[in-house]
Amino acid sequence: MLKDDPVIDQIRATRSLISARFNHDPKKIVEYYIKLQEEYRKRLVNLAEVEEDYQKNLVNSEAVTE
Repeated sequence: MLKDDPVIDQIRATRSLISARFNHDPKKIVEYYIKLQEEYRKRLVNLAEVEEDYQKNLVNSEAVTE
């Protein structure tokens, strides 16, 4: 494990700032993240749909090569 990872350090610092914004209240923090998730729902990836599309494309590509 890396001792000094600037990306991880930045993630932790950001999470700490977000937590402080809500006085470190877990309920308020979760409400905030739920609201963000709803706001950006279209950006979320549904892994079941990705797998389904992958399988369909795989079957289609096999049919073309045969």
